[in-house]
Amino acid sequence: MFCPKCGKQLPDSSKFCTGCGAQLIQTDQSKQTKKPKQAKAVRLPEPVKNEAAGMPSAGLSSQIGMSAKTKETENRNRRTMIILFVTLIVLIVIAVGMAIYYVKELHDSDNKGDVESEIVNGDDEEAQDPETMQEPQEQVDEAGAADPEQGTEETSAEETAPVVSDTNEVVKNTILAGVPKALYSYNFDETLGNAQVVVRDTPPEMPEVSSDVEAQYVPGMDGSAVYLDGSYGIQLSDVKKIGTSYSIAFWMKADALYDWAPFIHIGYDLLSTDYKCRLWLGQKTDGTSVAPILSSEQAVLSDSFEIRPEANAVSSMNAGVWYHIVFTVDGDTKGSRESSVFGTLYVSGRYAGSGDIVLNTMNVDDFTVYLGINCWDVLYPVAFDDVKIWDKVLTGQQVSQLFNAYQ
Repeated sequence: MFCPKCGKQLPDSSKFCTGCGAQLIQTDQSKQTKKPKQAKAVRLPEPVKNEAAGMPSAGLSSQIGMSAKTKETENRNRRTMIILFVTLIVLIVIAVGMAIYYVKELHDSDNKGDVESEIVNGDDEEAQDPETMQEPQEQVDEAGAADPEQGTEETSAEETAPVVSDTNEVVKNTILAGVPKALYSYNFDETLGNAQVVVRDTPPEMPEVSSDVEAQYVPGMDGSAVYLDGSYGIQLSDVKKIGTSYSIAFWMKADALYDWAPFIHIGYDLLSTDYKCRLWLGQKTDGTSVAPILSSEQAVLSDSFEIRPEANAVSSMNAGVWYHIVFTVDGDTKGSRESSVFGTLYVSGRYAGSGDIVLNTMNVDDFTVYLGINCWDVLYPVAFDDVKIWDKVLTGQQVSQLFNAYQ
């Protein structure tokens, strides 16, 4: 038998349990034959303690809920950070794009301004090639016959201050981006500046500076022009040694043209048969017309050269018409003869001719530059305006831009 209280097996005749001392009740033997099953002790899980608070947790489900909520908050914060980061990148890209756009617009605007200035000033690529600048006489004369009244308007007090540039030429208050600033410049706006009046008696004779003759002025291509009435010339007194390469430009209008009457005359030892060196630009008649000719000679080398207008270039000049004359001397380019270098002549902005020229006319310390006078030939009535001298060779395009700036 078994104790009904503690389950201990006891002899069938026992009245008290030897294990727990409980009184036994005698039962039917048959009913005691089967051993009752011992209930298994179920161990309940110990409550989870909250280490931070030192108290039991509210339970596993509570922990799971809190963990899910925390994870959701972290995911939401992460998504917010990603959105902010992407937004920042987009804003940066937009800002950079706008900056590039405005810089490009500014650059295009500057280029457009330069192109428009070149169009106004008459620049074109054809002017770079001498062959493309050879035009029929009628077109050249039309270009050369600029209306002098266009350049004679007096500056009013309401106009802005004159434009000044240290690097580029300025014509009619406009800076010429493609033309470098001249080394010497004579505007003749009611003053000779560093030039002087010179006179000469019976030739051959050197012109002498005169304080008794007062220069005259007439309307020019840009302001006033100095006018020579046939009794005196002009000496550019401050021009010093330049070198073997140079360019000279000027406007001129003659009331009458004579055989070999000088436009500009440059040289030294001019009355010495053995040592004179000179370069001059004048005109030679053929009975019906007067052609501009660039001549030079050097007595020591017994050499002389001429550059005459080529076919389809300006071959004659008319009285009473303004002409823009430019000639260049390239001392770094040898001519066709041993003692010569390369020279080029332009008339009214267009190529006229090229050829040999003497080397050292302006590469010495004692040369002289005259306008409208020399030691031999007849003086004549002529006006000069905007004489400019560079210590470099101008290109055909620069010559064209300079000419068109006056139109």
